[in-house]
Parts: sequence; C-alpha cells; structure tokens
Amino acid sequence: MNKAIVYVISLLVLLNFSLALQAQNNELLGFYKIVFIGKDKESSKYKAVFSGIKDAAKSLGEEFSIEVEVIEFSPIRSQSGAQSKAIVQSFLKNVDGIILSPSEKENLSSVLELTQFYQKEVVLLEQNVDSITPLLSIQSDEVKAGQLMAKAILKKLPTQGRVAILTSSEPSPIYEDRMKGVKSILGYKRIEAVIQTKPDYKSALKSIKQAIDEDENQDIKGWVFLDDWALRGTPDLPWKPNSIPLITIQSSVMTNLFYDLRYLESMVLHPFHDWGYQASKTLIEKLFTKQNPDSNVLIFNPTLVNWENIDAYEAHWKQWLR
Repeated sequence: MNKAIVYVISLLVLLNFSLALQAQNNELLGFYKIVFIGKDKESSKYKAVFSGIKDAAKSLGEEFSIEVEVIEFSPIRSQSGAQSKAIVQSFLKNVDGIILSPSEKENLSSVLELTQFYQKEVVLLEQNVDSITPLLSIQSDEVKAGQLMAKAILKKLPTQGRVAILTSSEPSPIYEDRMKGVKSILGYKRIEAVIQTKPDYKSALKSIKQAIDEDENQDIKGWVFLDDWALRGTPDLPWKPNSIPLITIQSSVMTNLFYDLRYLESMVLHPFHDWGYQASKTLIEKLFTKQNPDSNVLIFNPTLVNWENIDAYEAHWKQWLR
C-alpha cells in the first residue's frame, strides 16, 4: 500500500480516536434543576443572591461535568401568597432543589412539608420555617450588624448626642435582632426615639419628616436606619448632605448614591452574593455527590462599608447585578 495512503489512514484513525475520547470526556454525568424563590424579584439584594446561585451552578457544573439549570420564581413584593404558589410551581417543574428566603407574611409550613414528601432538597436563607429541617440554613448575624451601625454612629455623634432609629412597623426577627445589636452598644441614654414605618420608600420618608417636625428641641443628632427604605428613590431627606450623621443597613444598590452625595457616613452590608453561591454549592454537592454539609447552619458576618472600602463594594454591586 502506498505510504501516503497509510499515513492518511493513520491520521484519520487517530483523529477519530481523539474525537471519541473528547466526546467521552464531555459526556454529562448528570442533569439537575434548582429554583430560587426570594422575597422580591425587583430587589437588588435578591438579584445579588441569584447572581451567586448562577455563578456556583456554572462553576460546579464544569467541575463535576454536570448540567445545572437555574430558574427563579421570586415574586413581586406586593403579591400575597406568591411564595406558596412558587413552591407548588416548582413541583410542577420537577425541580431537584429549592433555595428559599421565606417571607414573614406567608404561612409556608404546610407547603414546605410537601418538599419532604416529594424528596426535594431545601436551602433556607435569612430565617427558618419550623415545619422542616433544611439541608442548610444560611443566616446573617443581624445582632452584629446592629452593633456595627451603633459603633459607627457613636464616632460621629457630639458628646451625649442622641439618635433616632428607623425600623419596620411589621414584626420581623431580623429587625428585632438589629435593634438588639444597636441597643447593646448605644444603651437607652443615647436613643432619642424609635420611629416605626411601613417598609417602603414613601412611608419611610413621611415617618422621618414627621419625627423631625416633632423634634422641637433638635435633640436628634444622628440617625440609624435598620434598612434602607428611605434611600430607594430620589434623595429627599429633610436635611442637607453632611449635616447630620446617618448609618444604614444596605439592601439596595440605590444606597450608593446617597453615600456619594454625602448623606451617609457609612453602611453595613451583608454578603448577598456569597449567600447565593454557598446555597447553590451546598445544594448541588448534595444532589450530585449525596454529601451533606458539615453543619446545617451557616452564619455570615456583615461588613462596615465606608471611605476605606467603598470603591471595592461598588465594584462588587456592578458585578452582582451584571
């Protein structure tokens, strides 16, 4: 046989073997579907969480040679009963696992009991639901968040200066823990007023302005916001930038604008992207390797954001919301 023909045949054999080996290496070892159900689809916070979930799914998909489909059924905040419906919808989509941040407004106990009946793995964010034991509960240290805010505001207050604290009028263990943290540092002598508001932009601004109007002796020398509701729209606080110290928990990327305009001294931020990444990672590892986490509770610490690290955290937000 002609040497040239033998050479060509040999190359073809090697090429076919190489393609077969590549196909074998690229063969998927599993397909999984997970769903994320946050409290508010339009929230920057839950968009950051969802970004982390997708990043982990991509990373572990490549590591394990599996395909992970990630879908989101987070409702619009105003939709009543939406999370329960989303969980049922997840069953219809035949998902393998659910990542859920339970809403305080909904009774999710009954519908979550069905996840165990249908053998669906569940990871909970921020708080637990009594009716189930999740694969993992990811929580934030809200007491520490309150303490960070209180320590930061103390550095900006005049001697014996007192603060007003803005909190939600809707009961929540999250805000209770933040308040506990603030009070543990400030004590009652440094708190002038606790202002309750509905957790939305317009209501928060109205409550703040009313408190300012009632503060005839101007005893309020600083503000602590247990969430950033009043900072989720056009700047309309009843004081000029850099005139009164303000510290807030950051849940919205809009808050960065108020920092840039010098309304804010600093912010306390939770690692929302990390919540999502770890939730997704733990869930996928359980589905593929059948491996349980070392502990079913994981607590993340908050971070104080100020002039020293604001540039890095603004870059984080851009990446999370890309």
